[in-house]
Amino acid sequence: MLKWSRVRLYLSILSCEGMFATWRERIQFAPAPKLRLEETGRGGQTLALPRFYDYAGALHIHSTYSDGAGTVAQIAEAANQAGLDFLVLCDHSSLQARVDGQDGWRGRTLVLIGTEVTTDTGHLLALDVPDSFLPASGDAVEAQKSILGSGGLGFVALPCDLKDHWRDFDRFQDGIGLEVFNLSAIARTKINLPTLAEVWRRYKSRRPLRAFHLVSARPDRELKLWDTLTTAPGPGLPARRVVGIASLDAHAVMKFARRTYPFPTYEETFRTLRTHLVTAQPLSHGEVPEGDLAESGKQDAARVHAALAAGHCYMAYDNYADPTGFVFEAGPNSSLMGDAVTLPPCAADTNNRPLGITLIAQSPRTRSLVRLYKDGYLVAAARGGRLEFAVSESGVYRVEVFLYRTRLGSLCLGAKPWIFSNPIYVQPATVASVPVPAPGSEAAAPRS
Repeated sequence: MLKWSRVRLYLSILSCEGMFATWRERIQFAPAPKLRLEETGRGGQTLALPRFYDYAGALHIHSTYSDGAGTVAQIAEAANQAGLDFLVLCDHSSLQARVDGQDGWRGRTLVLIGTEVTTDTGHLLALDVPDSFLPASGDAVEAQKSILGSGGLGFVALPCDLKDHWRDFDRFQDGIGLEVFNLSAIARTKINLPTLAEVWRRYKSRRPLRAFHLVSARPDRELKLWDTLTTAPGPGLPARRVVGIASLDAHAVMKFARRTYPFPTYEETFRTLRTHLVTAQPLSHGEVPEGDLAESGKQDAARVHAALAAGHCYMAYDNYADPTGFVFEAGPNSSLMGDAVTLPPCAADTNNRPLGITLIAQSPRTRSLVRLYKDGYLVAAARGGRLEFAVSESGVYRVEVFLYRTRLGSLCLGAKPWIFSNPIYVQPATVASVPVPAPGSEAAAPRS
């Protein structure tokens, strides 16, 4: 029997749906001035942004322990060449790489071992779980409970994939995160003959990484789903906290027309899409006495897992530009993306001006369009790389940043999706219980 998912994939290929979506995405509208930061700040006062450590990593990598083309050593070498600070292997239903001692510092890259679990509803990534976690139940609800009960981190993989998506979000459990970006799933939405021909032409040129620009797109379905999952179910109720990550689902091999091709390589995908962690404490990068290396690796692994659990991370297409230095925070206490903050009892002064909390998003590029979303709806935007917004309403606020080449009035031309933050959860003062960072996560604090 032909599955509907297959039919949907074939229709996308034949209609060139992804190609037309890419063209539309290259033109972004910059809202009218009344929505920009100049009109939403508080008398020109700004917060002093503290500096944090920013670490780039690749998640959801397959090796020869399942259906990947490379050994752990080869993958780690590719990660070193790409300049990754950490990577997370997620072979299918296997933690054998960890049992074999393949995790820890390898050069400048910290190798962490998780696994991808197949359930009756879809796929889950299980990170920071004990070796005894496997074999896991095929029941989606039990698998999620098993991950959380073991003290691990869980993420729904391929949530809206055209080929093998998560089929029932009524079975989605609190405490589980979401693969908002999956490079393989996004690439599938771009598959058609004209795009493949152009991808191949660029790949064989002197600038092969430009080929990945054609599949580095905004995942519209996944972002809409994420906004739906995190929106508070009713007035005065806390929002559901769902950490978003960017994953590669990298195998270093592509299957097409029943044939396999060694494309793209691990290093090429590592240079394309990354999850960036923002931490208060630095990673050691293995720069410790040899006898302390194993213990240092454990401490650094705990720090990476804690940042992911807290949602102190953002997703970025590093192939467009280096996003290091991006920060999204809330004042006056400098809460980071992923954190929950509470509005003061009085949200406005006598002149009806918002008080209490100011959201600041800082992009490292001035020719960028910063857009702020509340519960999935655009509420503010600013060009120039910096946006401030005084919050007077509770909601789930997240940021998207687009690079652009030039501007024509309110239109930003040649726009490229670049940075996507985790949300800041702004709760009303009347809410007694609000989402908080997971146990063991670091408190947001500036670098000393």
